[in-house]
Amino acid sequence: SDFSMACMKKFCIFTSHNASPKLNVRSRRAFRVDANRRTAKCLSASSTDVEYTFHHLSGNSSDLQPWVNRLGKFEVGPAGESSRFVVPARITYEQDGDEYLWDMVHSFPSVSVALYHRDLHAAVIVRQFRPAVYASQMAAAEKAGLPKPPLSGGFTYELCAGLADKESKSLAQTASEELLEECGYNVPVDTIHEITSYCGAIGISGCLQTIFASEVDESMRVSEGGGLHVDGEAIQVLALKLSDVDNFLADSSAPKSAGLMYALMWMKLKYVHDI
Repeated sequence: SDFSMACMKKFCIFTSHNASPKLNVRSRRAFRVDANRRTAKCLSASSTDVEYTFHHLSGNSSDLQPWVNRLGKFEVGPAGESSRFVVPARITYEQDGDEYLWDMVHSFPSVSVALYHRDLHAAVIVRQFRPAVYASQMAAAEKAGLPKPPLSGGFTYELCAGLADKESKSLAQTASEELLEECGYNVPVDTIHEITSYCGAIGISGCLQTIFASEVDESMRVSEGGGLHVDGEAIQVLALKLSDVDNFLADSSAPKSAGLMYALMWMKLKYVHDI
């Protein structure tokens, strides 16, 4: 199924105590396991090795189910009025003397952080439920005559990120706040440096996202993170070793953002001697 998660991933919990035994998590996609290499191979036309390991930096569970269990009903309907975060608009423009219409949404610019964990030689990333991703999967399944996909398919891997919706704060200050709220690390603003910026959702929004970079270790941990419950955030915090980045990027069954993919490649180049 196009909606299944990774063929097989190896997970272990990372806490202040000893790590728990690794748990092999299998998706519904058919696979075979090489007992000697401990590698899962997808049984598809483009079969590739997809082994990679996450350290869990939040929560006390090594699987996704506790986060899935927090979800309830899910319905898709027509859009209502504009909100504080999204304002629909219709553009009229001319090209070569002809007039065209284009629908778009106004939204806030945003920040994200390529966060390197010095103790683990790993990238700190997050995973959370994205309703729009799941709604798109539902629509695709219905069109193809397939069963409704599991809710787990709506969880995506991303950088720690947030909207730049506070005019009184700099982008770096916003990034520092998001690192504390989502990942649980107290990262000083003067250690957060801009990498680049890009236009996101260029077909419907074109809003600017700025990517920052910083480093942490466990001495900077002040909480488990997880986001703000009042805002409906339910975030897993994960650490992906840079040595596993190539396999993670090659696993198309693990939904991930383009910004995350760029940041992981950037970190591989910057910290190549730590891999």
